[in-house]
Amino acid sequence: MFLNMFQIRIRAMQVLPAICKDSKEYVPKVTYILAQLLKLDESDDNTPTNTLSQIYKEDPVCTLKTVFNHVSSTDDATEREKCLQFIYKKIIKMEEKLTSEIYDLLLEEGKKIIPESDGTEFGLVMPYLTASKLTKTIAGQQELVNLVDEKAEIDGSFDPLEENGQNVNRVMMCVDFALPLFNANVESTKFTKFYCDQILPNYYAIGTLKEGSTLQYHALKQLAELSTHCGKLENPSLHVVQIFDKLKHFMPLPPEDADLEKMPNLDLTSVECLLYAFHRLARQCPDFLTADPAVLKDFRARLTYFSIGVCGCKRSLEKHSGKKLNEDQQKIAPALFENISSLINDLYYTVPIYECKIQLSFKSLTKKIQLSPEKSSVPQKRHTPIHFESSNGSAPKNARPSKGEGIKLYAPPSGKFSNNFQSYGETTLHAIHSCVTQEARETHCSPASSQEGFETTGSSSYIAD
Repeated sequence: MFLNMFQIRIRAMQVLPAICKDSKEYVPKVTYILAQLLKLDESDDNTPTNTLSQIYKEDPVCTLKTVFNHVSSTDDATEREKCLQFIYKKIIKMEEKLTSEIYDLLLEEGKKIIPESDGTEFGLVMPYLTASKLTKTIAGQQELVNLVDEKAEIDGSFDPLEENGQNVNRVMMCVDFALPLFNANVESTKFTKFYCDQILPNYYAIGTLKEGSTLQYHALKQLAELSTHCGKLENPSLHVVQIFDKLKHFMPLPPEDADLEKMPNLDLTSVECLLYAFHRLARQCPDFLTADPAVLKDFRARLTYFSIGVCGCKRSLEKHSGKKLNEDQQKIAPALFENISSLINDLYYTVPIYECKIQLSFKSLTKKIQLSPEKSSVPQKRHTPIHFESSNGSAPKNARPSKGEGIKLYAPPSGKFSNNFQSYGETTLHAIHSCVTQEARETHCSPASSQEGFETTGSSSYIAD
């Protein structure tokens, strides 16, 4: 009996396109029924989707409007998701039916959905919007940034532990979509301030969440990228101090006995992100490091000690000749070392300068993606490099990396904003640390053995001015 009912339902749906072809007035009602049946696709061999696609070909505008109306009126999360999948995965591939009216409808309705969307819905609609004609104009880019701003709720209170970390995932997911939109005309100032004032102070709380270390590292990566297009800050030192305090945590002072054989593990990836963000924002308050000589002296000692560790990691990596690293890691490692050395060199001057221009190492594997509106779909998964930079051992004086930065798209988690946040290479980072750190301690760069630019002062070594 169950099999007969199944076959009857399939047969009934298959004749609906013929009915609508002869009588267009039935299109809205038939579309509404099929929109509700989309969630049966898996059991009915995609018959609802295929049938609705045929109806769409007969009357694209009416069909699309009806499906959007159902999305806005139903409280069934599964039905909403299936309808949006049909629209933003199936419909946009029917190029022959994508008229300017359809394009505008997809954009306008998509923008209405974003504020009330959950994680899955946001991930279905936002890729289309960020690949649409809106990104071709400054006004369109700013409109999309405003949508993301509203969804991320960065104006409200932020508790990383609320609802098992959903706040953290929501913010990071939104920022991933916003990052490619920022430029000289569309500034990231508001987001940068939020990351300095809310994310960094809650850094350790974020680490207690599921996959907390991955979330922490991704937050630092996002801060670094946001700082690239940050505009004028009203009170820059209030935000820079948050980065500075976190940076000191990752850049320890040299031990009093200067026993470099006991050099601790160095989190080079986090330091690159924080150094870069500090370098970008501290230029707005140039007296931040020089106002107190003790602060500058302390920071220079940390820079020197960290440079020695970077030198040891680089030598160890060269000795391994990449045997324990995969192809992506081998590409990233040289850039990471070079970036840290260039940034340290600028900051080590008696009066720190902010001149070097670098491309973040984890962006070196990111390819520029140009999506046309008619072919856009869910974003491709991003391969997130987490790694070291190479130099010639000491802090290079005039390191200048390649120009240009790739655009990345984020593959969001399914369901609501939750701890389904995908890993961004934390395992890779630990793999590199494990094969480099121990030997780095054995082949460390002492001030005497490093290249020119270092001199020994008391129990710690300093880069010569």
